[in-house]
Amino acid sequence: MARSPNAVCAQRDYYARTASDYDAMHAKGEHYDALRHVALYMRAIGARSLLDTGCGTGMAMRYLEKQIDGLQARGNDPSAALLRVAIERHGIPSEQLDCVSSERLPYENSSFDAVVETGMLHHTPEPQRVVAEMLRVARKAVFISDSNIYGQEGSSVAARALKLALARAGLLRPLLRRMRGGHDWYFNDADGVAWSYSVFDSYPLVRGSCADVVVLPTGNKRRLADACPILYASHCLIAGFKEPVVGSDVR
Repeated sequence: MARSPNAVCAQRDYYARTASDYDAMHAKGEHYDALRHVALYMRAIGARSLLDTGCGTGMAMRYLEKQIDGLQARGNDPSAALLRVAIERHGIPSEQLDCVSSERLPYENSSFDAVVETGMLHHTPEPQRVVAEMLRVARKAVFISDSNIYGQEGSSVAARALKLALARAGLLRPLLRRMRGGHDWYFNDADGVAWSYSVFDSYPLVRGSCADVVVLPTGNKRRLADACPILYASHCLIAGFKEPVVGSDVR
């Protein structure tokens, strides 16, 4: 289902209202946990250029530029308000930033060694379209750090398993749409406009385009998260490598 005009307006308004406080509001440990692994992986595969798609205020760009000497980083985001914070507060040069959506990236195929997203995919109604674009413009690797609705805290294992079963049967989205009054998205003051999403929804697409894929639970890991992340990890990093990495330091 396409993004409704109401969702677009609510999302733009949310970012405009919260841009100055955005960093503090979204300083979640799971993405920094993921980026520590991303830095190790990028060094291991010799990645020298990066796209931070849905970059917001440039968190991933700033972190990875500090970790990797000489990294050529670029970011894109549809929110001019967030990009303004990236420029004015964090000193990211404006020429490294593009105010465009991640659903249709204005870059050539294989333009960047690596493409990363941190917590952006659950804010788009078509995450697979974004992941396909990430894979298109990535030469060596893609890194997805995002939520997993099948492993959310506060619900029983049976409830999580049921949600996963409904999703795989194609019934979860219609059910949620009915519960939400006819639209797929929801809104809350802490996170703005969002859609129910799991990194595991994107796993098949990444797996189909990459020689090797690594899945890592991130943030505050619960017992059994490593053994069964799809049901026990509320956030995960999916790292997809275009070339085989077996025997390298990334595992």
